[in-house]
Amino acid sequence: MLVSQILKAKGSQVVTIERHRSIRDAAELMTTHGIGAVLVRDAGGTCGIVSERDIARAVATEGESAARAAVETTMTTDIVTCAPTDKSDELMTLMTHRRIRHLPVMSGGELVGMVSIGDIVKARLTELETDSEALKTYIAGSI
Repeated sequence: MLVSQILKAKGSQVVTIERHRSIRDAAELMTTHGIGAVLVRDAGGTCGIVSERDIARAVATEGESAARAAVETTMTTDIVTCAPTDKSDELMTLMTHRRIRHLPVMSGGELVGMVSIGDIVKARLTELETDSEALKTYIAGSI
């Protein structure tokens, strides 16, 4: 399944936060929207991503003061992205090898959505179920 098909089903909304906002603000956004990462933006566009994992590491090393720190102090700046034409099985491999759970979707230099490992797994399961049903129908028709 293509990323564009996944976005069509789940929507293309991307939750963002400004780099100077607090880690607590990022955590509240994630909780409100039921997501595991937010993109960090500045005047030049996307400059990072902050995930639940980033926040957990910040709290583990900095303690309670981490909540007041700016998102830019803990965000990941080496952002791995994908395109609407990428296939779910390829992204599953990429995400597993890179140990990442969220991929911003870029098209023509513009942000058009975000997919998570959960979205990718769901898409892959749908593909496998469709293939299985097609095989069952084929086999039943051959008998």
